[in-house]
Amino acid sequence: MRLQLIFAVILSSLVVGCSSTGTTYQPADERGAYGYTETELGSDRYRVTFTGNSRTDKETVNDYAMLRAAELTLQNGYNWFHLVNRDTESKSRSSTSISGVNDFGGHTAVYQRCGLVSCSTVVTQSPSRLSGGVASTTTRTNYQASLEIKMGKDPMPNDAEAYNAQELASTLRRWIGKSAR
Repeated sequence: MRLQLIFAVILSSLVVGCSSTGTTYQPADERGAYGYTETELGSDRYRVTFTGNSRTDKETVNDYAMLRAAELTLQNGYNWFHLVNRDTESKSRSSTSISGVNDFGGHTAVYQRCGLVSCSTVVTQSPSRLSGGVASTTTRTNYQASLEIKMGKDPMPNDAEAYNAQELASTLRRWIGKSAR
């Protein structure tokens, strides 16, 4: 009975705490949450950040940050933006689970451990004796892309780090539309 209760708690935590899909393109509820944020650094400069969950790959996180930079440029009445700085961080978290363990008189504890971006459920056992069992380790990686941009009006500089905001936004929106199907 006790083992069934533990598994029920773990299963409900996983269902509530884990997303089965990647992060959608949307504003973040707060800094550090999934989605995009921007910070004004000057009249024509911004820092744009996109944070994805563990099911959002690095390329998608980078594309979403670029799309937000293009949209922000257009919203502020500019035609192009120049990437002043670009950074992509990854944060990995590993967890190990043990299945098929026979507990002879031990103690089991279930708790939730939260980091900057997500939470995980942890089960620990302090048994007097354990028998059998298979351990498996899962690693989850979250990516965050951060761009510092400087916006401008025509003429656009002939530079590999300068982007036409309208063209880029249109291209990335088409790509997002195709990948969402």
